[in-house]
Amino acid sequence: MLRQHPLLFFISILFMATLACNAFAGETEPAISVPPPAVTVTDATAVPGEPTTVADIAATATLPGNSGGSSSTAVANGNPYVSMLVDLNIRSGPGVVYERLGFFLKGSTAEVLGQDPTSGWWLVACPSDIPAPQCWVSGGSQYTLGNNVDGVPVAAVPPTPTPLPTATATSEPAADTIVVGDLGSYIVYSDTDGIWRLPLDMTQSPPAAGTPVQLAAVTGVSQLLVSPDGQQIAFVAGDFDSNQLGVVAATGGSQILVTSDDLPDAANADFATLINQIAWMPSGQTVAFNSRIVNQVGPGVAPQPDLWLVTLSGSLTEQFELGDGGHTFALSPDGSRVIFGNPESVTRVNLDGSNRETVIEFPFVNTASEYAWVPTAQWLPSGSQAYVAIADDDPWSDEAEAALYQIPVSGPAVAIGSVLGNTLFSPIEWTRNGSSLGYIQLVIGPANEQSVVVADGDGDNLITVATVSNSPLAFTGWNRAGTYFLYSGQSYVGVGQVGASPLEVLVTGSVTSQMWLNDGAFVTAVGSSGSWEFVTGNVSGSTRVVGETAVNTALFDVWVP
Repeated sequence: MLRQHPLLFFISILFMATLACNAFAGETEPAISVPPPAVTVTDATAVPGEPTTVADIAATATLPGNSGGSSSTAVANGNPYVSMLVDLNIRSGPGVVYERLGFFLKGSTAEVLGQDPTSGWWLVACPSDIPAPQCWVSGGSQYTLGNNVDGVPVAAVPPTPTPLPTATATSEPAADTIVVGDLGSYIVYSDTDGIWRLPLDMTQSPPAAGTPVQLAAVTGVSQLLVSPDGQQIAFVAGDFDSNQLGVVAATGGSQILVTSDDLPDAANADFATLINQIAWMPSGQTVAFNSRIVNQVGPGVAPQPDLWLVTLSGSLTEQFELGDGGHTFALSPDGSRVIFGNPESVTRVNLDGSNRETVIEFPFVNTASEYAWVPTAQWLPSGSQAYVAIADDDPWSDEAEAALYQIPVSGPAVAIGSVLGNTLFSPIEWTRNGSSLGYIQLVIGPANEQSVVVADGDGDNLITVATVSNSPLAFTGWNRAGTYFLYSGQSYVGVGQVGASPLEVLVTGSVTSQMWLNDGAFVTAVGSSGSWEFVTGNVSGSTRVVGETAVNTALFDVWVP
């Protein structure tokens, strides 16, 4: 029988209300001891189209490309190859006007097939997950280092792409004019009158902003998610009765792809079926989503175990029927596999339905409420494996621990360790290589202490960064390099670095979502319901107000080429 804890039931409701609002309650400003900066300012200069600084949005927002691999055969045989000195874009031709196909991570290598002597760009062998045999990377000495490249042949240069129309944004400065094929950095956000794009100047630290541009008059937005190439923004808009999934171009103009009316009716007439979680496929041409049912006559919302695909042309496919999917899903970076989370199991399956395997089974988690806890896996950008944390079946105990698992692309999951605390409302987040993790450790007791903690990827060598009692905290993610992490509390933003004292910056108001823009800069929304400011910051603690919105809960996503 499910054990109920009346007092803890109230606590769980309080936590869920906090999550639902996506903001931290409280009007008073706590006394915070701010240590001197123990961090080094990172050069935030960005060269458009060159070093790739893909923001940490979601696993599904990863471009295809050999993120960590190397051309070991070329190196071993003494063939010409290049080493990547930075995270570097892969393009279809020698220049930033050509299509971006993916990226190489710093330290990876690629076999050289030729060179364009005019631009200096290298023609290289494409990574296996890019559907082309040859592609190009910059030959700039700050980006790549050639090895054994004397005498490489002159490569034939593909035709220059036909320039696409320039965005006709109203009153936007000329420096921020965006060409469809080569977007600059931006924040996309919702306001009371629609969806807006805020151009960012990443050459400044913290980043500055241009003039905001309205992209579409869509209201009631509950989700925004930028496509892997930055060209489109998927959105979900609606209410508890019905909603819709659409896309808006980063240069303006929107279309509705699917509405909740297109989904099968709920079995019970008192419930409505709505669009739930969304994720982009790597191609940027298809959006994946599952559904949820909502009680129309009383409280009650529950995700459904299904999975749908809808293309930008509106073609809708039920990829996994109801019962075959998961309450949560995590697509692999190449889109070939999906990991489903359900209340008592984790399943890995190919997107075409083959090779289905339940990789983890666990007891039903006592949430002290009607809420059913479900895990969500995190793929590494390389696609080599995923990680997931399974909550304790009685997380209200002061000895509760979450079990940590590594899920390979095939074969059983491997238990790698555990971490202390109630993790129902604080997902554990790993760095992009899985070497470290961070989360909010909640230990149930008289003080209900919460701590920002970081540890090795298997939970060892745990470090407590900050601790509060009966006050909310949030861990909001690692930068791309895994060197810094963000967290927030009541009226402050924290920047942490493993092995160094954290830096806490006081802000006026509550803190909602935070996102990294690059390894040295981030953006957050600060304020209260109906009045929010977008603030950029850097790892030295400097901040800059760059925009505002009047919605009840600030909602945004970011794009950095």
